[in-house]
Amino acid sequence: MRKTQNFLTFFIIDFLFNMAANFAHPVTPTLIVERGLDASMFGVAFAAMMAMYFLFAPLWGRLCAYYPVRRMLLICTLGYACGQVVFSMAQSEAVVIAGRMLAGSFTGGTYVARANYIVNLCGEDKERRGSSLITLATIQNVGGAIGYFVGGMLGVISVETTFRTQIVIMVLCGLLWYHFALDDTPYKQIPEHPLSLKDVNPFSAILAARKFMTPALALIFAVTAVSSLGQYSYEQCFNYYLKDQYGMSSAYNGIFKAVIAFLTLFLNHTVARTLQRRTDINKTFAYILIVCTFLTGLILIDHSQVLFIAVYIVYSSVMVLRLPLLQMLAAGRSDLSNRNSVMGFYQAMNSFGGIFGALFAGLIYARGALLPFVFAFIAYLLATLLAFLYQQTYRRERTI
Repeated sequence: MRKTQNFLTFFIIDFLFNMAANFAHPVTPTLIVERGLDASMFGVAFAAMMAMYFLFAPLWGRLCAYYPVRRMLLICTLGYACGQVVFSMAQSEAVVIAGRMLAGSFTGGTYVARANYIVNLCGEDKERRGSSLITLATIQNVGGAIGYFVGGMLGVISVETTFRTQIVIMVLCGLLWYHFALDDTPYKQIPEHPLSLKDVNPFSAILAARKFMTPALALIFAVTAVSSLGQYSYEQCFNYYLKDQYGMSSAYNGIFKAVIAFLTLFLNHTVARTLQRRTDINKTFAYILIVCTFLTGLILIDHSQVLFIAVYIVYSSVMVLRLPLLQMLAAGRSDLSNRNSVMGFYQAMNSFGGIFGALFAGLIYARGALLPFVFAFIAYLLATLLAFLYQQTYRRERTI
């Protein structure tokens, strides 16, 4: 009963955090335009943040094995807030990138720690673990969508108002997590060897993945990274496209995200839970990628304004379904000794896609406003092919 009540408290704080984490996204195009920065910054700055996310996510995963997750959450939310302080004050491209890199170094730790907290406390209860990961993904995306809406509305007042509100709420969430989250130490296996300077090296944390990597896990991580390429290329360009091509304010970004929040909530509590409980997700997760591929391809055929926005709303809600399913597949192939590291590497693969998805989107946008969406379509098509290759690997495992 205590664990169930604590999950509820944890999820409430998590919802508040995910709202705040997305306040700045709808006003970033406005910040770039108002301060006369290069248009490519909307992709380059995000890629810089995700590069640090990629480097540090495995490290945070390893640290979660040594220290209580609630301590990691406090450290990472404070670091994230500091990065946003720098970003909000930026008047040049160099300072924007510096702020995003600082934030990215800690962002990965926040998302790794969230997932590890759930996985550690659920233990070997696969059904509860799956259900809790779906809830976590739902909160992340619904909270994020509502955060877009709130951030967009705050952006109408000023960009500075949005950032100040975000920073205060982030710090508050870190303090609340540290105070209310359970100490997960009794629920995980602490490594026998003490933490060393080598363990703190982000690159050694990435290389340590060879200790638990299998062909099936490699395919899961590949699908995660490649589909993330498509996600971030689409997402980063859509926001800037609205401002650049249609002249829409940050308020419109917020309104669209509010609609996405309700649709995401519905799909996660119907489709995602049905897939988890009544199907073998090793086979059925691929069909989510097929739908994403179809939707990203649709706007390349007809990119009229109404269809462009309508497809984005449906796509954003469907795309979210893949996240908890892939997390479940990765967690299901881990054990007590490497679970924190596996989840850290999973987050790193998400950020790997984010680095190059956002970077390519920013760099190729100037050559053609629709090119990032073409790139997203190709990425989802490749991710779908990798998903079916994973299915074949899974079937071979079951026949052995």
